[in-house]
Amino acid sequence: MVTITEIAAQKVKEMQKVKKKGTAFLRIHLLNEGCSGPNFGMTLEELITEDDMIYEEYGISIIADIGLATALEGAIVDYSESNDGGGFEIRKEIIGHAGGCGGSCGNCGESC
Repeated sequence: MVTITEIAAQKVKEMQKVKKKGTAFLRIHLLNEGCSGPNFGMTLEELITEDDMIYEEYGISIIADIGLATALEGAIVDYSESNDGGGFEIRKEIIGHAGGCGGSCGNCGESC
């Protein structure tokens, strides 16, 4: 199950209002998968398909293809502010991987 922080939910609501998509879903999709795990993207989308799963929290409906259920297990949608601005992130704890292991990860050939 994917969750969303309260601040991220508030920012999504602000985006829905600005883009005049007040009833849009927050879609999470897979961008690519590398040594450090999956990289996700997000968009506002007004349609849901029969292949989508839906999560609701803080008044935000999050949708994703059911094929991503395992990849999204334990994922958290968050929003953070910095001196350079703010932005969304999807965090997920990587199980069984310790950074700086000095080896090669999987098939990609990149160093850990």
